[in-house]
Amino acid sequence: MLFVDNKQIVLPGHLLADSDLKLGRGTFRENGKIFSNMTGIVYLESETISVIPFKYTYKPKYGDLIIGKVVSSSYSSWTININSIYHGYLSASELYDKNEQNMNQIINVKDVLLLRVANVDEINRVKLTIRSHGLGKFNQGVIVRVKQPTVHFLSEENAFLNNMIQEYTCTDMIVAKNGLIWINGLKENVEKLLKIIDEIEKNPFKHNLIKIVQSKIMNL
Repeated sequence: MLFVDNKQIVLPGHLLADSDLKLGRGTFRENGKIFSNMTGIVYLESETISVIPFKYTYKPKYGDLIIGKVVSSSYSSWTININSIYHGYLSASELYDKNEQNMNQIINVKDVLLLRVANVDEINRVKLTIRSHGLGKFNQGVIVRVKQPTVHFLSEENAFLNNMIQEYTCTDMIVAKNGLIWINGLKENVEKLLKIIDEIEKNPFKHNLIKIVQSKIMNL
């Protein structure tokens, strides 16, 4: 049984359900009941219940697609700023199969990378990987930092809207779990996209936001 509605605002400890729903972000189970562990908005998807926080410090989780900036390097790894209280680490072994002699010729301090979280251990050491299709160094584009509701709005709830925005603004966009968005395109098109993102940032839980954003896109 559900005790909340989809997109209802809840507080920490709020009873959400007593069913067999899967636990999503911002929830925990106790004595067979599911509760919220943060202030946010309820999001129901398939058999999973989550709470999307209003404010959020990114906590790395296995499999997350993230954007990071190289802040230092050593003979065996790079340290990556992942927009979190934790740093991520990318091992040089990630590039061994690329047959490169000097890893620093490939990745340097200040480079911006698209990565995935490969592991988070018990003391929150974050191992990163670039060994998947499409991951690696950005050579162009801009990065913008957004709030977690905007990440959720663009990457999980409304993939079709994400695609529509890119099509109508003639840009490429990657929404990362750690609150960063990569955008690439002509300057005037990037500016159009930034206006749309700003609209979402200001009103992430506004009623009919999808229609508002669609209208804004069609009138660009």
